[in-house]
Amino acid sequence: MAAASVTPPDGSGAQVGRSGGDFSRGELNAWLYEVMPDGTSQPLWPTSGRPMATVDAAGAVYVSVEGGQSTTTRKYLRVPRAEGMSADPVTVYMDKGTGFWMIQNSGRTNTLRVQQYGLSAVPLRPQAVMPMAGRDVAVWIPVVPHAARQANSESFRLLILSGTERPEAPGQTRLITAPRRYLSDAKQEALIAYFGDHLSWPPLPAPHVRQQAEVEQIAYQARLPKEPTPERWARNRFDVLAGRDGLFTDADWYPRLGGPGRTLANHLAAFHRLVELRTITLRRVCEWALRHNVGPYVIIDRQLVPPA
Repeated sequence: MAAASVTPPDGSGAQVGRSGGDFSRGELNAWLYEVMPDGTSQPLWPTSGRPMATVDAAGAVYVSVEGGQSTTTRKYLRVPRAEGMSADPVTVYMDKGTGFWMIQNSGRTNTLRVQQYGLSAVPLRPQAVMPMAGRDVAVWIPVVPHAARQANSESFRLLILSGTERPEAPGQTRLITAPRRYLSDAKQEALIAYFGDHLSWPPLPAPHVRQQAEVEQIAYQARLPKEPTPERWARNRFDVLAGRDGLFTDADWYPRLGGPGRTLANHLAAFHRLVELRTITLRRVCEWALRHNVGPYVIIDRQLVPPA
């Protein structure tokens, strides 16, 4: 089924391809979201399209139950108290030595998860710190659900961060990780149709790679004008990715492992590499979704989209 778009509390629907956020270069912007039972997320507080907190390189963001008096260099994001969550779960600040924004698990009990856009989440242990490696990053804060079905059930709050990446100074080593992969219109469209769950933002708790039948079904349900038919279009876009000359199967940059029974989901490592090399970004996905009329395949809250 096609997932519904996030609707911010101000009533404006979340749409792809438009930036509703208020961004400035060199700043860090932050939002708090609550993950709903269906896996989508809603802002914890009304935002009117603006970040809930913004700091420059001299400042820091503190997620806190008690909150605090925000200043030009200290911004507090108040989060409702929840069982299993520290009173001060996350702190984000700039490391002046490296130029990276640093994410600290300020709690002492539970492990957080940090997720760069389009990639998998990695654990952040209590009191540990890691750099914000990409422009768009989410911090998963586990909490006990209000109606826990089991003793070990968990839900999440999300801290969404967006900031400019540190400029990379040229070195003497040959540069081999530049975003240099060309993606045709058909490949852009195919990546969103099949990997749209992984490209949604805020991230989904359990994204999956779609099967061809699901891609067809969403096209029918959304009444997308895909030619010559949704079935043949979905098959063609599958072949664009995993056919004989597809993006993943005919690539000299990715080892062709596995046999003929290999499924599209088995190419996640190659997909992740495109994200790591910044060939795929949040801004570009929004532009592609609008240009190719495949918005129903991806769920993106437009206020989180940085400018070009």
